[in-house]
Amino acid sequence: MIFQIKWTETAVKSLEKMDRVDAKRVIEKIEEIKCDPFRYVKKLRGVPFYTLRIGKYRVILIIDFQKMTIFIVEVEHRKKVYKKLKR
Repeated sequence: MIFQIKWTETAVKSLEKMDRVDAKRVIEKIEEIKCDPFRYVKKLRGVPFYTLRIGKYRVILIIDFQKMTIFIVEVEHRKKVYKKLKR
């Protein structure tokens, strides 16, 4: 049961702004969660999102079970990412 990964435009832009080493770590970890995302992600309370910890960065994502798809919504430093969700 392998999930398909889809990136939002915002997530891609955030990834492009990151340091290359950190961006590579994020991409590798996201590829790793395709097989079993619930081994790595945690559900956020009060919102329909999940979070994935990768060092000092957080990936906010949505998991669609019917389409077997993981939507990468945001990739940001841990201090900033949760403030963006409150808007």
